[in-house]
Amino acid sequence: MQFKLSLLTGSLLAALALTGCDSDSSSDSNTNIKPPVTITKGQFIDAKVQGLDYVSGKEISQTDAEGNYTLGADTISFYLGGTDGLLIGSISGRTIATPFEAAGTYERSINLARLLLTINEHNDDSTIIIPSLIKDTPSTEIKTALATITLDDGYFEKSVQTLLALLDSKALVTATDAQKHMQVSLNPEQLQRGSEEVLTQLAKGSNQIIIHRSANLRVKNSSDDTFKTVIHQDQQNGEYVGGLSLMNYQMTDKQFTILSGSNDSTIEKTSTSPSFVYEMTNDAETSSKNEMVPWSKIETMGSPYACMTAQNCSENLLTQTNLAYIERQDGDYKVKESQSGSYDLITEVYTQIRSKEYLDGNYAGRISESIEFFYPISDAKTDRFVDFTGTWTAKETRPGCDGVATSTLTFGENTITLVGQEFTGTCDLTDDLNETITYNDYAKMDFWWFGTNEKVSTATLDQLNTTVRWNDKADNGSDRFKINRFSYIPAGKAWDQGVLVRDTLADTGDKTATITMKKSVTN
Repeated sequence: MQFKLSLLTGSLLAALALTGCDSDSSSDSNTNIKPPVTITKGQFIDAKVQGLDYVSGKEISQTDAEGNYTLGADTISFYLGGTDGLLIGSISGRTIATPFEAAGTYERSINLARLLLTINEHNDDSTIIIPSLIKDTPSTEIKTALATITLDDGYFEKSVQTLLALLDSKALVTATDAQKHMQVSLNPEQLQRGSEEVLTQLAKGSNQIIIHRSANLRVKNSSDDTFKTVIHQDQQNGEYVGGLSLMNYQMTDKQFTILSGSNDSTIEKTSTSPSFVYEMTNDAETSSKNEMVPWSKIETMGSPYACMTAQNCSENLLTQTNLAYIERQDGDYKVKESQSGSYDLITEVYTQIRSKEYLDGNYAGRISESIEFFYPISDAKTDRFVDFTGTWTAKETRPGCDGVATSTLTFGENTITLVGQEFTGTCDLTDDLNETITYNDYAKMDFWWFGTNEKVSTATLDQLNTTVRWNDKADNGSDRFKINRFSYIPAGKAWDQGVLVRDTLADTGDKTATITMKKSVTN
């Protein structure tokens, strides 16, 4: 096993001299720390965004001229065009929200920024004003155009064309320009994004155990025309093999300890389809004993490791963005990378998303986009889970189809009830969905994690961020391979208020459907 750490870059490294941040205590943290300060107001920034719809508790409103929103609960959901339009994402309450927190992955965040800048009614980009056709009683056509937008893949550019035509908008802003704009708007030297109270559980000597999950989401080699989706698990003989890398750390005073059972080694192989590449955990490299790493080594590494060593981790220090593609040395290779890190006081999860390009060596020209999660647990044998028990609203869209299939999924103790609409054929909709199935049967269809944990209705954070190739066999027994790409950023105290995005891709790489699922809030 090779311990993979990333160097911190640019202004983020300088920020380590700061002190900081309030702390929160979850049921899985073994430290006695103060609850977070109650946040009553926040601000959405990709420049200040005015007219963005949001739902917070019982409040349904829009951001004001300063991008401000109020918080009536510990989570907030953002939309374009109201709750029947584009669901951007749901996050825990925080003082500053950006496309990175709201959309969840590097690709979706950049595409959201492109969309906001393109539809901006302001005469410059110092402020973004949502067009009146969207924020003031949008038409059915506008709502449908928004609801069928997907922020993933090359299909994003196609999916926004109907909306842009209805708005008579200018050409879609490029990814490069959107990234440059956010680099200025989110400059950590000018924008404080949270409390500066120290998070004592994320500090040398706390004895805290931390789980670290990481995965590449898509890669593009210099010889490739487009990005390839990374597959983390494959179904073989009815069983799933692979998964995301898992590291368990313990922060004693004398040593930074990598606990036994950790594994960040992966095996990469090319798929038979040019649209995919496999990157799976190499089980043979799982460590069988603890490994002690001197803090002197850890202090030279990237966020969040450096602030663990300095004992000054805070929400503000961990929640910083650098999109300027800073060059650095990564082991034997020179790379340039941009990244966004974000710490959630409510979930206690630090999320880091990045884009990295290799500049020399065997991988010269290769670009990879990844996501990483760090969070505290009570002991090395314990993980944290998202419990699906309750009622979720699901909306399915299909490329080239105007309709949106809306359904309700009620997850009970032993069964799941599905009621509402579903697609039949290619684009036809029916209101006849009404069935009750077991968790085991649902897992066989595509939500593969049900039944893999002690409680049948739960999933781990890595399971909800895995791309899986599976065999949806036809009735005649013939093979019908599909790829399901899941994405989920936890929100709320129980982690269950985020938005689950499930993209279904054909074995050719073409997207066939997108489902977004959100759990109902109980007051």
